Amino acid sequence: MIALIRVGLLLFGFLGLGSLRLLFIRKKERTRERDLECLSIVQGRLKAILKICKVEVHAEGLENIPKDEAVLFVGNHRSYFDIVVGYSLLNNVTGFISKDDLTRIPNLKLWMEELHCLFLDRDNLKQNLKVIIEAIQEIKRGISFWIYPEGTRTKGESEEDMLPFKKGSFKLAEKTGCKIIPVAMINTRKIFEEQFPLLKSTKVYVRFGEPILLSALSEEEKTHIDKYAEEQVLSMIRDLKEIERKELESNEQ
Repeated sequence: MIALIRVGLLLFGFLGLGSLRLLFIRKKERTRERDLECLSIVQGRLKAILKICKVEVHAEGLENIPKDEAVLFVGNHRSYFDIVVGYSLLNNVTGFISKDDLTRIPNLKLWMEELHCLFLDRDNLKQNLKVIIEAIQEIKRGISFWIYPEGTRTKGESEEDMLPFKKGSFKLAEKTGCKIIPVAMINTRKIFEEQFPLLKSTKVYVRFGEPILLSALSEEEKTHIDKYAEEQVLSMIRDLKEIERKELESNEQ
């Protein structure tokens, strides 16, 4: 409970007094330097949250993320901590496409907008089309995006219990030709959701897969890119669970 209170105080301070700093930042011309400044500030807070929660992150495949081009990250989604862990690992500005629920938190929307995040309104299809068009334009300007093709957080017993990936999620890659980076995470739900309102010290395993380029796939694979990417993520989840199993066995010996 103490950890949860500390996280709450950190977020209260960041979204309160910390947002005054954002007002000064927003007076500057919007440049890559300004974007990276905001990224550094936000990542600092996210890493502080992980430290308070005593979350250890085992990350693989960071070398698969291109350094000089925009990409589309697609991954499994089970916890709010997926975003905390994932965003803390990135080196370039990346926007999330999120449901508009998060915009209800005071000042959070301002920080997310500064990092090029976009918001979907589940009841407004016309507005959502505008969001997709804006995301396509952002990718063409060099801003990466991270999406969760399942469409919502899943609550199955295992990370392998994913919902089917939605094909429309891959329009961003189809319309821009950007590479798709599959991402798998395990154990994020153990941090918070599985023992709410407590926070649990957890080791999270993350893998960034090899880039998927649509133009390099067969016609069958391109037609079913949703299934293709889903299988890539599922395979990595199973690999991560095997790594975890072997580590636990080694520690018991």
